[in-house]
Amino acid sequence: MTTLKDVAEKAKVSVSTASYAINGSKLISEATSNKVLLAARELNYHPNGSAKNLKKNKTEIIGLFLSGFTGPFFNELLEGIQNTVIQNGYEMMVCASNDKHRLLKERHVDGAIILNYHITDELLENLAGERMPMVVLDRELENPYIKKMLLPNKIGMEQVVEHLVDKGHVRIGFIVGSEESFDGEKRLSGFKESLSKRGLSFSENDLIRADFTEVSGMYAMHTYLRENDSYPTAFVSANDEMAMGAIKSIQYRRLSVPEDIAVVGFDDIQLSQYFQPPLTTVNVLKKEWGIRAAKLLLQMLDKESDIEIDEIPIEFKPRQSS
Repeated sequence: MTTLKDVAEKAKVSVSTASYAINGSKLISEATSNKVLLAARELNYHPNGSAKNLKKNKTEIIGLFLSGFTGPFFNELLEGIQNTVIQNGYEMMVCASNDKHRLLKERHVDGAIILNYHITDELLENLAGERMPMVVLDRELENPYIKKMLLPNKIGMEQVVEHLVDKGHVRIGFIVGSEESFDGEKRLSGFKESLSKRGLSFSENDLIRADFTEVSGMYAMHTYLRENDSYPTAFVSANDEMAMGAIKSIQYRRLSVPEDIAVVGFDDIQLSQYFQPPLTTVNVLKKEWGIRAAKLLLQMLDKESDIEIDEIPIEFKPRQSS
């Protein structure tokens, strides 16, 4: 492999002069710089990017750490983050795992966007600093080097409950995923609070746990209906995929949606409007969420002091499933 020393020997200059030329320094003459660059081209020499970045203490890379990115929800979020990062001269590295997060610990990135419940609060607070700012999408942390960009889950649930109560529903069930999911649990607590504000109670017997996939929603609802003689007249799901699975099980038992059981989802994934019946849901601007998270992190990297964090807009989408 061609080294800087090889370039220096060919150009008949010192290694330090060759280094100045390669890095665009104004400390040497234009003629000397051109001679070195010509030698570098002839030898097909390429600077070691890692070594250059090590000297600058920068990688020019933004890390996105996810607990997984299967399913339709993540596509638009990823697009928003990636477009913003690239437009601002950075590269993006996506890591989806539940391992020891070596890339984060060893600071292979200049900053990180976190949507990974496997990463503990303690680890993030230990790693965050001036050289490692972070934006979290899935938790609430008070740290000068960590900013949060959260979805307005409570507002979304207020709109859902208002819609169902106006339709005359009194007993309403809820479908949620793992307790480790920040957004899922926030949607559940927002749902319960909204019911309480309207003088309605929620029975834990009407809480269904699945894992955010359509298949899990289908099996969880099938089990619930098989084991219960009476059931709510409506179910709210913490995401669209579980809602669509639940509808399939309801229909399998020859019950009608929404006449026997109304179903409402959350996220407004693309398939929800084409499902039968079209799914009532809450539209989350997932691409905008990604764009704003990336912009926030870039502001932190630029050490801007006056940073305003706007709430992500959402919109209730009434359709035929409720």
